[in-house]
Amino acid sequence: MRLPRRALLVGAAALAVASPAAAEEAPIDKGFPYLEQYLKLPAGERDRFALAYYLARDGKPATGVKVSIVDGAAQTPVPLGPKGRMERLPTLAQLQSKTAKVVIDAPEGAKLALTLSIEPNVRPAAEMNAADLAASVAQAARGAKKAAGLIGFAVPKLQKVRMYGGTGGQAVFADGSARALPVEKGAAVFDPAVLKGAVKLRFTAAPERLVIA
Repeated sequence: MRLPRRALLVGAAALAVASPAAAEEAPIDKGFPYLEQYLKLPAGERDRFALAYYLARDGKPATGVKVSIVDGAAQTPVPLGPKGRMERLPTLAQLQSKTAKVVIDAPEGAKLALTLSIEPNVRPAAEMNAADLAASVAQAARGAKKAAGLIGFAVPKLQKVRMYGGTGGQAVFADGSARALPVEKGAAVFDPAVLKGAVKLRFTAAPERLVIA
């Protein structure tokens, strides 16, 4: 789910816009959309999937950008991974704080965009358990529906896992037979409802990222 710059700063839907050199700030819940609803789910209803936030600058993983969570005198840096992933997320208490803010410091003219990704808690590997991925998809679908109901928001149906960066993806069945995984939007796709009976997924080169869609 791609969110524009305004979604990061003020929660409104708009295109990514140029940012000034000075730091910009917004209430913390606007900088991490839907995270509060996710964290309000019981731990046992969200242990198989997570929300991930990726920041891009000028269409590429963000570099030269500083993100921090500020609450009064306390300032918590939010490191960005090599793909622009925010490696530290606010706690539920911070999200519910009346004073906490997210602060973004980017070079003048930079165009920033935020992408929200729903990801299974399964490590990408050359061989993965199909049942674990199927359980992640099912739990994410239930969690999204429940969280959306709390805010009156319709969410797309979550039913599959897209696996980016891998090659030679196959679904392997109990009898040893295998079937090539379909490719969609540049990613191998595992849909548990379509590939019923698959026991594992096998790749000649492991994927780099898994996304529930």
